[in-house]
Amino acid sequence: MTKLDHCNIRTFDLDATVRFYTDVVDLKDGDFPGPRSMGAWLYDASDRPVVHVISIDPKNPEAALGRIRDRLGALGGSIDIESMTGTGTIDHIAFECSDYDAMVAKLTARELPFTVSDVPSIKLRQVFVNDPNGVTLELNFR
Repeated sequence: MTKLDHCNIRTFDLDATVRFYTDVVDLKDGDFPGPRSMGAWLYDASDRPVVHVISIDPKNPEAALGRIRDRLGALGGSIDIESMTGTGTIDHIAFECSDYDAMVAKLTARELPFTVSDVPSIKLRQVFVNDPNGVTLELNFR
């Protein structure tokens, strides 16, 4: 393995999820190989897709996986509506960030709850915030 390529987030609210990652985390909404109703790709500052968002209809959750299987072949897993919030067995997703003060000001202005942790031994400041789906993000400032 050479690097983590991207993470995938399933959501009942595609627009709110994309808005959060573009507005708060400063990712860019970019090219997506399918109709917008299926999902979105969010890109980092180097134009690399790092977050893949899949839109799930809560009335027909398996339809999203069926569409993806039809396009790409097999995709593991199923969708359990009851477990569609939070991070499940994954604790958090971490992003390397810049401008700590601007991020804290942005989160405060948007009244988003967050916590801060300083790790002086490695000169790291961390901000923890949840996305609209309950996924915990660790925003790292070196």
